[in-house]
Order: sequence, then C-alpha cells, then structure tokens
Amino acid sequence: MRRTGQGYIRVIDFVFYNEKQIRLAVLATREDVPYVGKNGSGVGDPTASKAIRNATPLRSVMVGGEKLGWPEDWLRVIDATYSWCDNDRLIVAKDRYTGVDYRETCAKMSISEKTYYNFLGDIRVYASLCAAQLGLIKVC
Repeated sequence: MRRTGQGYIRVIDFVFYNEKQIRLAVLATREDVPYVGKNGSGVGDPTASKAIRNATPLRSVMVGGEKLGWPEDWLRVIDATYSWCDNDRLIVAKDRYTGVDYRETCAKMSISEKTYYNFLGDIRVYASLCAAQLGLIKVC
C-alpha cells in the first residue's frame, strides 16, 4: 500500500482509522502460525522457532478488505505520532480516528474548525514523516 503525492494522506488516515483492527490482525497472525519442526516433522525446538517467528517482521495483514504491508511498522508510526502529540492534538487525533464528529470535538475543546483542521494537518504531517522515514510511503 505505497502511495505517492497526496495519496499518502489517504493511507495515513486508513491506518489510523483501522488501528485496532491492525493490532488485532498482527496479534492473530503471530498467534496462529503453527509450529512445525525440522523438515515439517514437528520435532525440534518450539521455543527457538517461536522466537525466530516473532523476531521476523510481518510482511502484510488483511485489514478492512485491504492488504496492508509492514503492519508493525505502521503501528510504530501510530504510537510515535500519539507520543509526539500535545494534549490538544491528542484529543483531536483520538476523536477523529474513532469517528467523533469534528463539531463535537471543537465544542468540547472550545476551538474553531480552523484550529481543529490545523491540528489534524500537524498530526498527518508528523505521521507522514515517520512513515517516510520507515520507507512505508513516498511523499514526492
């Protein structure tokens, strides 16, 4: 799911809107991989096999009918973005990506629509920078 130009904003929004599903898909994928020992016989070291499997990055998971590449890196982007946010931006981000109407958030925080969208723009830019740094998107 690599996009260029302004299409990367859609990817950022998709990932943030589907954070919970991505986390669940990663967890399910990590837990559902059956252990098969040497040569498929079931004989070997299951602890070592599990450690290697968990250390290997997941290439993709299915989320909302879409294939999302490098889901654990996307979760790092989400976590880094939320950590970067000040209190106001964090409220805007959490409300936005859990489906709270912007008017409700503006009223709750006593901010204008312009301020709301400025905060949202800051959040998207920071997330885009993190994603570009990890090679998940191209911004030019």
